[in-house]
Amino acid sequence: SKSKGNVVAPWAMIEKYGVDAVRWYFFTATPPGEPKNFDEIELVKTYRRFHLILWNSLVFYRTYAVKNLQFSISNFQPKNVLDQWILARLQETKNKATKSFDRYQIREVALEIEKLTDDLSRWYIRRSRRRLQKSENKKDYEDCSQTLRYVLSEILKMMAPFNPFFSEILWNALGEKDSIHLQEWPAINLKFKNQNAKLLKEMEEVRKLATLSLAKRAEAGIKVRQPLAALRVATNNNKKITKNKQLLEILADEVNVKKVVFDKKLNPPAGGEIELDTNITSELKEEGLVRDLVRAIQELRQKAGLSANDRIIGMFELPESLREIVLKNEGLLKKEVGAKEILYKKSEKFEAEAEIKIESENVWVAIRRL
Repeated sequence: SKSKGNVVAPWAMIEKYGVDAVRWYFFTATPPGEPKNFDEIELVKTYRRFHLILWNSLVFYRTYAVKNLQFSISNFQPKNVLDQWILARLQETKNKATKSFDRYQIREVALEIEKLTDDLSRWYIRRSRRRLQKSENKKDYEDCSQTLRYVLSEILKMMAPFNPFFSEILWNALGEKDSIHLQEWPAINLKFKNQNAKLLKEMEEVRKLATLSLAKRAEAGIKVRQPLAALRVATNNNKKITKNKQLLEILADEVNVKKVVFDKKLNPPAGGEIELDTNITSELKEEGLVRDLVRAIQELRQKAGLSANDRIIGMFELPESLREIVLKNEGLLKKEVGAKEILYKKSEKFEAEAEIKIESENVWVAIRRL
């Protein structure tokens, strides 16, 4: 009602967030036939939950992935379980989205695309980040690059009917020449293989265990950057992932433990589904301190606007006890942050600096681009 002053001008929202963000909000906000009470806060959440995540995924691809590779999905057989999983998730989404579109269930299609985009960013890219930033395996690096590009392109094709402008912008940013609206709807594989369905269930279990383990860390007040010796998992409910070494490595890395152990004595619900070994040895403590320094330098790299290929000199002013630990782990530290040299003194020449606390000690950290 204009007289009550509760009118929202559509063009104001379109100018502020983009017409495709407004479209997506109305596609996904409520089921068809139900009243839609417009809420700008919810529109912002929708934009961040989908458009911003998809854009950041594309930026990550453009920043780190190898481009212009010859690629055919029919002949593509990646060995890394993360590539296999996201391709299985893509296939699952195509099947569900196509069936829903055939029934004109528009909201269901949009929500399936949104779920896949979230999985791509929050699990596949996050767990594959090191493969693209520091991979020493050329084949694995190329497989990861090709997988990411293919999944992004297929997501854009599926979202094009909903978001014609945003999908076109991202399609061009991906390096494609023709308009996305000249492409076919993504083909689905009617022979959805059993091993793909099995892998989807296995990865779902890994992610559930990771969530439970991280919650246990939070309860114990142990930060994620602090490595722990082991995660014990109840055997009865988790036989499906015990034989997949890659999945166990993903779980261990996500929870930051040295190994995952399956324990017959843990029987949920009485004994709990997982148990963390919270005994922090001196070696584990040192490793955690080094990770804190790595995190600090990476944040400085970002603050200074450095690219992944920029080499740096790292600089510290820190107590003798911490200096000994850094000297012992200097090789690892330099490799992790892309440093050619580490200096243990203050300097006036730097791109970025910070004062941080480690073990209640004041530490000065700075970086200089080579």
